Amino acid sequence: MKVRDKEPAGAADGKTTFTLLSRNAISRREFLAGSAAAIAAICLTGPLFAAADGKKTFTILHTNDMHTSFIGMGPAADYTPFALNDDATLGGYARLAALIAKRKEERKGQGPVLVLDAGDYSMGTAFAAATREIGGELKLMGMMGYDATTFGNHEFDLGPDGLGRSIGVAAKAGRVPAVLPSNADFSKRAPTLADLQRLARDGVVRRYVVIERGGIRFGIFGLLGKEAMHYTSGGAATFADPIETAKEIVTLLREKEKVDLVIALSHGGVEKGKDGRYTEGEDVHLPRDVPGIDVVISGHSHTFLQEATIVNDRTPVVQAGKESKSLGELVITIDGNKLTVDSYKLYPIDDSISCDRAIAAEIDKLKKGVTVAVFASRGYSIDQPLAIAPQDLPNTYSDIAGSTLLANLCTDAFRKATKADIGFTVNGTMRAGLTRGKTGVQTVYDVFAMAPLGGGIVDTTAGSALVTGYLNGLDLKNLIEYMLVDNPTHPGEFFPRASGMRFRYDLSPAVQSHLPPDGRPVHRRHP
Repeated sequence: MKVRDKEPAGAADGKTTFTLLSRNAISRREFLAGSAAAIAAICLTGPLFAAADGKKTFTILHTNDMHTSFIGMGPAADYTPFALNDDATLGGYARLAALIAKRKEERKGQGPVLVLDAGDYSMGTAFAAATREIGGELKLMGMMGYDATTFGNHEFDLGPDGLGRSIGVAAKAGRVPAVLPSNADFSKRAPTLADLQRLARDGVVRRYVVIERGGIRFGIFGLLGKEAMHYTSGGAATFADPIETAKEIVTLLREKEKVDLVIALSHGGVEKGKDGRYTEGEDVHLPRDVPGIDVVISGHSHTFLQEATIVNDRTPVVQAGKESKSLGELVITIDGNKLTVDSYKLYPIDDSISCDRAIAAEIDKLKKGVTVAVFASRGYSIDQPLAIAPQDLPNTYSDIAGSTLLANLCTDAFRKATKADIGFTVNGTMRAGLTRGKTGVQTVYDVFAMAPLGGGIVDTTAGSALVTGYLNGLDLKNLIEYMLVDNPTHPGEFFPRASGMRFRYDLSPAVQSHLPPDGRPVHRRHP
């Protein structure tokens, strides 16, 4: 059935036409082929920005891995969004929103502008801990004018049911960007998928979207990369191969939807090649394997790409770091089948930017919901001062020594809280450091951001559970060795951290120690 929505979920302006699925339980075939999750077209009227020779220029403003950084990542007590040049906070949605509006205004005379995100928009701060109650991420992204986003692995940190609740709250409150998890399958009959299935029927969650703007027909879809799947708490949700999904969607967009440009929002990451440039990783391999993709907006690896990686002498791959610390701007001209990158730049989000007051006011409202949902039962509030940091405690995965103070603080706290002999974690569970700032005051917001991920086991509140267990020396050695195997997409994130224990290790490639089931060390030489 055809439905015309007066306030479309995925459009920044204009009208939207959806083909919706049945509101009854949907089968896997219906979910994958049905229009709400598979087909949505946004037809936006506007002038055709084309020169006499047929060239057309457009701009993509993009982010990724924003991790609910509503007020940025710095001492919350220092953050002054209404004042300029008086705090060192990086990121923050009020400033990001103002820059998006400014760049859209400056670029609109040169062609259409899209605002896109490549996933992991959630989890990382206290606001995400209350996402099931406040739905703040998509709510604010809708207010900022985002056209589309996709899921990263962290969207599922509170399970598919928690994700469905969060999107539902945001969609009920007003316009949200199109959510495009193209290789995700939520069709299984499971109570935890009920909300996501409803959102698919309603056209909020879908496989792709078509936006016609400024005389260009854009086809946009989203992918969760293979490596990111390993970190995804998807529950009953399943995920198809991203390359095969991309081939299918590109064919649909080209042959059925007759789009001019295909844009992939891919949460797969980029990696450095042998030459030290970002020429490897899933999001670089994607357009090599699926050459019908014209642009890749990348996420997952938290990489601040200062220049676009060009694949097949044509397709740009871009990424804008993490935590709303920068806004990417990609300007492209198309002339028939020829695509040229005119310019690419990362704009820093700092206190040189005057904030968007409507976004700042909405964030203040959301703070109240966070306190009620997460902290009030424990006797705290989000802005409550909690400690003094006499110096910076950086969280730098690439500098083991530099982040040891923060690691000691976290693992000492874990050991004290559980009364265990050893407190143990890895770098990647520590997501933010503590910055002294002007006064050293650290609020509940700042301390929570140090280890904000996961959900409870005994209860359903946000934050990974502290678990105690009994391990012998061999168990500990095996555990440490496993964690010392680095992940090239996330270098340093698996490095083991401990309180109450010291260990020595050798990472030389020639000799590595392996322990068979009988516990006797065996030294194997690798080429």
